Amino acid sequence: MSSPTSQARKAVRSATLSRLLSWVAAAIGIGFVIAFLAQAGLFQSLLPSQPQPPQPVVEPDRITAGASTVNGIDDEKQPYQVTARRGWQDDKTPNLVHLDEPVGLFRRASGTKYTITGTTGLYDTHTKMLDLEGQVVLEQQGRFTARMDKANIAVKEKKLTSGSPVTATFGSGTVDANGMQITDDGARILFLNGVKAHFSAPEGKGDVNP
Repeated sequence: MSSPTSQARKAVRSATLSRLLSWVAAAIGIGFVIAFLAQAGLFQSLLPSQPQPPQPVVEPDRITAGASTVNGIDDEKQPYQVTARRGWQDDKTPNLVHLDEPVGLFRRASGTKYTITGTTGLYDTHTKMLDLEGQVVLEQQGRFTARMDKANIAVKEKKLTSGSPVTATFGSGTVDANGMQITDDGARILFLNGVKAHFSAPEGKGDVNP
């Protein structure tokens, strides 16, 4: 027959084992609960939401391009070219093309070349009209340079019209006016409205006739 001391020791061991088993069972139960919550996505919903990346800025239904070039043949059978740093199709009128930093390259029947540039432009692919605006400069090397704010060019006819103030510089002087027209393949230049001419040589001498 076991002694009271031996019985007490057995009781202590049994109680300790019962507590250990209870802890193990509780840990297993908590593990199941955590796994269930994780699968249910509860933890993710409790975490702070991550900021969404910004949506890319897109201009719908707009045709854009990088460097743009238009080539053609004018009424004098001479080649011309209109280039721009960037061009894009108008949202409402497909035959209109907006231009950034346009440059028009033209050639007279005699072979003489000249350029016209501006800050912005609008080219009509149907009518072959080029409208320039902002720091417009028309230059024929060795002949003259004309500066204005706006100009309209009939590309096929090589006809330029401007209703804004114009300053034209020739080898012997300058002409200031409130408008200008160029026709006849560039041979005829007409200054309009409030014309003021300043030449360093008498009339008929030097390059006074544009």
